[in-house]
Amino acid sequence: IGKEYAMEGITCNAIAPAVVKTKMVEEMPEDQVRYMTQKIPMQRCGTIGEIASLVAFVASEEASFTTGFCFDATGGRSVY
Repeated sequence: IGKEYAMEGITCNAIAPAVVKTKMVEEMPEDQVRYMTQKIPMQRCGTIGEIASLVAFVASEEASFTTGFCFDATGGRSVY
């Protein structure tokens, strides 16, 4: 899709987050959250603010030359 609409000035990107500290995650058993975050090299959940900042960037004019890309927001989990 990113390639198909590129000439029309429309970008199409994705954001792939790992575990984000939301109300749902806060209500999960602590050992389950620990199990998930131990697999993340940063050893923590992402925050809503971090994901929101990435969304704002991807939707901004600053990212206007980027299309067909999946932005990683996994704290390094997807790099191994």
